[in-house]
Amino acid sequence: MENKVFIDLDKKEELPSINLFTGRIDIKKNGRIIVKNSVLEDIDTLTENELEYILTNFKEYLSPVLTSIYIPNATQMEVIKKVAPEFKVRFKTEKSGANKIVPISPDEFFEGEKIFDSIIEGINPEWTELQKYKYLYNQTGTILSYDLNVLQHTSNSNFHEKYSRNIFTSVSKNWGICAAFAAIYDYLCYKSNLDSTILSEDEHDYVMISDSKGEDYLTDPTYDAARLKFGLKSRNFAVPKEKFEENAHNLKQTEADEYEFASIDDDTINKIDESIGYLENFGGSYTDETLSKIANNLEGTTFNEKAINFIERIREIKTIGRPTDADYVEIIKWILSQSTDIEFAKRVKVASYAYEDTKELPRKIVLRIDDINKRYYEFDYTTKEYLEIAESDLIRENKELDMEIKY
Repeated sequence: MENKVFIDLDKKEELPSINLFTGRIDIKKNGRIIVKNSVLEDIDTLTENELEYILTNFKEYLSPVLTSIYIPNATQMEVIKKVAPEFKVRFKTEKSGANKIVPISPDEFFEGEKIFDSIIEGINPEWTELQKYKYLYNQTGTILSYDLNVLQHTSNSNFHEKYSRNIFTSVSKNWGICAAFAAIYDYLCYKSNLDSTILSEDEHDYVMISDSKGEDYLTDPTYDAARLKFGLKSRNFAVPKEKFEENAHNLKQTEADEYEFASIDDDTINKIDESIGYLENFGGSYTDETLSKIANNLEGTTFNEKAINFIERIREIKTIGRPTDADYVEIIKWILSQSTDIEFAKRVKVASYAYEDTKELPRKIVLRIDDINKRYYEFDYTTKEYLEIAESDLIRENKELDMEIKY
């Protein structure tokens, strides 16, 4: 027979005796059930004193995972850290109704909050709404990279899935999928008193921002993250529905259908990026034109000599934020797509060890040079060093280098 105990704190009755996890407990306080089936629910509805009282007196009765409607505030997490540091909080890091919910410890919460607060401190209160939106958009893209490990079925996929969906752990580890990109941007907007809403397609999340004039804009930091780290112009900030579709987003199955989206032109975005200091990192202008020429007019008489010089040029690329192997691979592929030397571009393949069963970053990048002997070069993006490696040294079969990763 199931053992269940009901405690009504409003009646100040003698507390029943119960052994840990031998049954379930409901606790009532101030006329409402705050603990249901041994789970402390919706801690957002409790005052700091109430939360401390419950944890202090009934911790041994509770599940070590508490719940929150959205994101608990710092004072609540301070109480948990003081009274029950081994406990975690399960809360939603995505839009309302999303089914991906992950637990977080107080230490993980405060580590992420420290990063978020440092970003918010960079906002100039004199900026316009669009300047603030773009600043937060750029910051989201430069501090977070897409985690390809989540897409792979390895023994560490679940580990990466957990950390890539929680905004606090993902921003600390620099791992994220679209849900984290959207949630982080949305959270930064929320902390900055800017209006934003997470929108979802079947397999993708992005954000709608709205200014005080009632204009709605589509934004997607996931697809701009690599570009922003390398100084390229944004393609997915404040764009209309039609342009969003051109950039490989499908809005037919999303609630975004009910909105009419405004857009801002490239000159306006350029002026905003100048005014918020983003372009200062790249000498005052976007790097699109410069990077698009890297695979052109390469020195050397043989294909392999040109390939070596191509890698040397890659070493000189300037970046900001926290780029990873996935960012470099995306940008190198973009550079090759811009090459006027089509034959050269076809014979250079690039991929990272995203297919490796890797638990921690960084990973290495491999360039396959399709000359007579088919050479392989490993590029360490953290040190900007590279060396030739044997095909047998590759972690996976070289066919992986031909695969296209889409997210």
